[in-house]
Amino acid sequence: MADPTQRIFEDFLGHYTLRTFKKGEIIIFQGEAPRAAFVVKSGVVKAYNLSVNGDEKPVGFYTPFDTFPGAWTYGKTPSAIYYYEAFTDEVQLYTVPRDDYVTFIRSSPEIMYAELQRYVVDHLAKSMRLNALQHSRAGDKLIYTLHYLSLSHGIRKSPQLVEITLNLTHQDFANLTGLTRETAATELNKLKHLGIISYGKNTPYQIRLDKLANLLNDQYIAELELKL
Repeated sequence: MADPTQRIFEDFLGHYTLRTFKKGEIIIFQGEAPRAAFVVKSGVVKAYNLSVNGDEKPVGFYTPFDTFPGAWTYGKTPSAIYYYEAFTDEVQLYTVPRDDYVTFIRSSPEIMYAELQRYVVDHLAKSMRLNALQHSRAGDKLIYTLHYLSLSHGIRKSPQLVEITLNLTHQDFANLTGLTRETAATELNKLKHLGIISYGKNTPYQIRLDKLANLLNDQYIAELELKL
Protein backbone atom coordinates (compact mmCIF):
# COMPACT_ATOMS: atom_id res chain seq x y z
CA MET A 1 0.00 0.00 0.00
CA ALA A 2 1.39 3.39 -1.01
CA ASP A 3 2.48 5.70 1.84
CA PRO A 4 -0.06 8.54 1.26
CA THR A 5 -2.94 6.11 1.64
CA GLN A 6 -1.51 3.94 4.40
CA ARG A 7 -3.11 5.90 7.24
CA ILE A 8 -6.50 5.75 5.53
CA PHE A 9 -6.08 2.00 5.07
CA GLU A 10 -5.09 1.54 8.73
CA ASP A 11 -8.13 3.51 9.90
CA PHE A 12 -10.38 1.36 7.72
CA LEU A 13 -8.89 -1.89 9.01
CA GLY A 14 -9.24 -0.79 12.62
CA HIS A 15 -12.98 -1.44 12.44
CA TYR A 16 -12.54 -5.18 11.84
CA THR A 17 -11.69 -8.27 13.86
CA LEU A 18 -8.04 -9.10 14.39
CA ARG A 19 -7.08 -12.80 14.48
CA THR A 20 -3.79 -14.38 15.54
CA PHE A 21 -2.20 -17.49 14.02
CA LYS A 22 0.87 -19.42 15.14
CA LYS A 23 3.69 -20.60 12.86
CA GLY A 24 2.62 -23.58 10.76
CA GLU A 25 -1.09 -22.99 11.31
CA ILE A 26 -3.10 -23.13 8.10
CA ILE A 27 -5.22 -20.02 7.65
CA ILE A 28 -7.04 -21.06 4.47
CA PHE A 29 -7.11 -24.50 2.85
CA GLN A 30 -6.91 -24.95 -0.89
CA GLY A 31 -10.45 -25.16 -2.25
CA GLU A 32 -11.94 -23.45 0.79
CA ALA A 33 -14.34 -20.54 0.31
CA PRO A 34 -13.19 -18.01 2.93
CA ARG A 35 -15.70 -16.15 5.03
CA ALA A 36 -13.73 -12.92 4.64
CA ALA A 37 -10.64 -11.41 3.06
CA PHE A 38 -7.49 -11.35 5.18
CA VAL A 39 -5.16 -8.37 5.48
CA VAL A 40 -1.78 -8.85 7.18
CA LYS A 41 -1.15 -6.62 10.18
CA SER A 42 2.09 -8.30 11.32
CA GLY A 43 4.12 -11.37 10.49
CA VAL A 44 4.42 -13.28 7.22
CA VAL A 45 1.97 -15.60 5.48
CA LYS A 46 3.13 -18.24 2.99
CA ALA A 47 0.99 -19.26 0.00
CA TYR A 48 1.75 -22.63 -1.55
CA ASN A 49 0.49 -25.56 -3.58
CA LEU A 50 1.18 -29.27 -3.16
CA SER A 51 2.47 -31.55 -5.89
CA VAL A 52 0.90 -34.97 -6.54
CA ASN A 53 3.70 -36.38 -4.35
CA GLY A 54 2.86 -34.01 -1.52
CA ASP A 55 5.86 -31.74 -2.08
CA GLU A 56 5.34 -28.11 -1.13
CA LYS A 57 5.51 -25.58 -3.96
CA PRO A 58 5.63 -22.02 -2.55
CA VAL A 59 3.82 -19.37 -4.57
CA GLY A 60 4.61 -16.26 -2.56
CA PHE A 61 4.83 -14.53 0.81
CA TYR A 62 2.43 -11.95 2.21
CA THR A 63 3.68 -9.21 4.54
CA PRO A 64 2.00 -6.24 6.32
CA PHE A 65 -0.84 -4.60 4.35
CA ASP A 66 -0.99 -7.43 1.81
CA THR A 67 -4.46 -8.90 1.17
CA PHE A 68 -5.31 -12.51 0.34
CA PRO A 69 -6.73 -14.50 -1.32
CA GLY A 70 -6.86 -11.86 -4.05
CA ALA A 71 -8.67 -13.83 -6.76
CA TRP A 72 -11.46 -14.78 -4.36
CA THR A 73 -11.67 -11.27 -2.89
CA TYR A 74 -12.35 -9.79 -6.31
CA GLY A 75 -14.81 -12.51 -7.28
CA LYS A 76 -12.60 -14.24 -9.87
CA THR A 77 -12.66 -17.65 -8.19
CA PRO A 78 -15.26 -19.32 -5.92
CA SER A 79 -12.61 -20.47 -3.46
CA ALA A 80 -8.92 -20.20 -2.58
CA ILE A 81 -6.63 -21.78 -5.17
CA TYR A 82 -3.69 -22.15 -2.75
CA TYR A 83 -2.99 -23.00 0.87
CA TYR A 84 -2.21 -20.04 3.13
CA GLU A 85 -0.12 -20.73 6.23
CA ALA A 86 1.43 -18.66 9.01
CA PHE A 87 5.16 -18.52 8.23
CA THR A 88 6.43 -16.60 11.26
CA ASP A 89 6.02 -17.36 14.96
CA GLU A 90 2.95 -15.14 15.19
CA VAL A 91 0.82 -13.67 12.45
CA GLN A 92 -1.90 -11.07 13.02
CA LEU A 93 -4.58 -10.71 10.37
CA TYR A 94 -7.57 -8.44 9.91
CA THR A 95 -10.67 -10.25 8.65
CA VAL A 96 -12.67 -7.99 6.34
CA PRO A 97 -15.91 -8.99 4.58
CA ARG A 98 -15.26 -9.16 0.86
CA ASP A 99 -17.92 -6.61 -0.09
CA ASP A 100 -16.60 -4.16 2.52
CA TYR A 101 -13.06 -4.50 1.21
CA VAL A 102 -14.00 -4.01 -2.44
CA THR A 103 -16.23 -1.04 -1.58
CA PHE A 104 -13.34 0.56 0.30
CA ILE A 105 -10.90 0.02 -2.57
CA ARG A 106 -13.38 1.65 -4.95
CA SER A 107 -13.99 4.59 -2.62
CA SER A 108 -11.33 6.85 -4.16
CA PRO A 109 -8.92 6.97 -7.11
CA GLU A 110 -5.98 7.20 -4.69
CA ILE A 111 -6.96 3.98 -2.91
CA MET A 112 -7.57 2.20 -6.20
CA TYR A 113 -4.18 3.33 -7.53
CA ALA A 114 -2.44 2.09 -4.37
CA GLU A 115 -4.13 -1.30 -4.81
CA LEU A 116 -3.08 -1.36 -8.47
CA GLN A 117 0.53 -0.70 -7.49
CA ARG A 118 0.39 -3.57 -5.00
CA TYR A 119 -0.81 -5.98 -7.68
CA VAL A 120 1.80 -4.76 -10.18
CA VAL A 121 4.50 -5.44 -7.58
CA ASP A 122 3.04 -8.88 -6.89
CA HIS A 123 2.94 -9.68 -10.61
CA LEU A 124 6.55 -8.57 -11.08
CA ALA A 125 7.73 -10.63 -8.11
CA LYS A 126 6.02 -13.74 -9.47
CA SER A 127 7.52 -13.19 -12.93
CA MET A 128 10.98 -13.03 -11.34
CA ARG A 129 10.22 -16.28 -9.50
CA LEU A 130 9.22 -17.87 -12.80
CA ASN A 131 12.42 -16.63 -14.44
CA ALA A 132 14.44 -18.26 -11.66
CA LEU A 133 12.65 -21.59 -12.03
CA GLN A 134 13.19 -21.71 -15.80
CA HIS A 135 16.95 -22.08 -15.43
CA SER A 136 18.17 -25.66 -15.81
CA ARG A 137 21.22 -25.56 -13.54
CA ALA A 138 20.68 -25.89 -9.80
CA GLY A 139 23.13 -23.08 -9.08
CA ASP A 140 21.36 -20.69 -11.44
CA LYS A 141 17.96 -21.49 -9.95
CA LEU A 142 19.30 -20.56 -6.53
CA ILE A 143 21.19 -17.45 -7.69
CA TYR A 144 18.13 -15.99 -9.40
CA THR A 145 15.93 -16.92 -6.45
CA LEU A 146 18.29 -15.05 -4.12
CA HIS A 147 18.13 -12.06 -6.46
CA TYR A 148 14.32 -12.17 -6.37
CA LEU A 149 14.35 -12.37 -2.56
CA SER A 150 16.80 -9.48 -2.26
CA LEU A 151 14.42 -7.23 -4.21
CA SER A 152 11.11 -8.45 -2.85
CA HIS A 153 11.95 -9.24 0.78
CA GLY A 154 15.24 -7.47 1.44
CA ILE A 155 16.36 -4.59 3.63
CA ARG A 156 19.31 -2.56 2.36
CA LYS A 157 22.06 -2.54 4.99
CA SER A 158 24.61 -0.78 2.79
CA PRO A 159 24.83 0.07 -0.94
CA GLN A 160 25.84 -3.51 -1.77
CA LEU A 161 24.49 -5.50 1.18
CA VAL A 162 20.90 -6.71 1.59
CA GLU A 163 19.41 -8.67 4.48
CA ILE A 164 16.54 -11.05 3.71
CA THR A 165 13.61 -10.46 6.06
CA LEU A 166 12.27 -14.02 5.72
CA ASN A 167 13.56 -16.69 8.10
CA LEU A 168 14.29 -19.34 5.47
CA THR A 169 15.68 -22.83 6.00
CA HIS A 170 17.50 -25.05 3.51
CA GLN A 171 14.20 -26.87 3.01
CA ASP A 172 12.48 -23.57 2.21
CA PHE A 173 15.08 -22.86 -0.47
CA ALA A 174 14.59 -26.38 -1.81
CA ASN A 175 10.84 -25.81 -2.03
CA LEU A 176 11.32 -22.41 -3.69
CA THR A 177 13.66 -23.77 -6.36
CA GLY A 178 12.33 -27.30 -6.93
CA LEU A 179 15.64 -28.79 -5.75
CA THR A 180 16.28 -31.38 -3.08
CA ARG A 181 17.21 -30.10 0.37
CA GLU A 182 20.68 -31.60 0.01
CA THR A 183 21.29 -29.87 -3.34
CA ALA A 184 19.99 -26.55 -2.05
CA ALA A 185 22.26 -26.80 1.02
CA THR A 186 25.27 -27.64 -1.17
CA GLU A 187 24.67 -24.69 -3.52
CA LEU A 188 24.09 -22.30 -0.61
CA ASN A 189 27.35 -23.40 1.00
CA LYS A 190 29.18 -22.77 -2.30
CA LEU A 191 27.83 -19.21 -2.35
CA LYS A 192 28.76 -18.78 1.30
CA HIS A 193 32.37 -19.80 0.65
CA LEU A 194 32.49 -17.32 -2.25
CA GLY A 195 31.41 -14.53 0.10
CA ILE A 196 28.19 -13.91 -1.82
CA ILE A 197 25.91 -14.79 1.08
CA SER A 198 26.36 -15.09 4.81
CA TYR A 199 24.07 -16.74 7.33
CA GLY A 200 24.03 -18.69 10.56
CA LYS A 201 21.67 -20.68 12.75
CA ASN A 202 20.18 -17.59 14.37
CA THR A 203 21.19 -14.92 11.86
CA PRO A 204 19.32 -13.90 8.68
CA TYR A 205 20.64 -14.33 5.18
CA GLN A 206 22.69 -11.40 3.93
CA ILE A 207 23.52 -11.03 0.23
CA ARG A 208 26.37 -9.13 -1.41
CA LEU A 209 24.61 -7.65 -4.44
CA ASP A 210 27.80 -6.79 -6.35
CA LYS A 211 29.13 -10.35 -6.07
CA LEU A 212 25.73 -11.85 -6.84
CA ALA A 213 25.42 -9.65 -9.95
CA ASN A 214 28.63 -11.14 -11.33
CA LEU A 215 26.93 -14.55 -11.46
CA LEU A 216 23.73 -13.40 -13.16
CA ASN A 217 23.73 -14.05 -16.90
CA ASP A 218 21.35 -11.20 -17.70
CA GLN A 219 23.11 -7.86 -17.22
CA TYR A 220 19.87 -5.87 -17.19
CA ILE A 221 18.40 -8.09 -14.48
CA ALA A 222 21.68 -7.88 -12.56
CA GLU A 223 21.58 -4.06 -12.54
CA LEU A 224 17.89 -3.82 -11.68
CA GLU A 225 17.38 -1.27 -8.92
CA LEU A 226 13.66 -1.77 -8.54
CA LYS A 227 12.35 -2.16 -5.02
CA LEU A 228 9.42 -4.56 -5.04
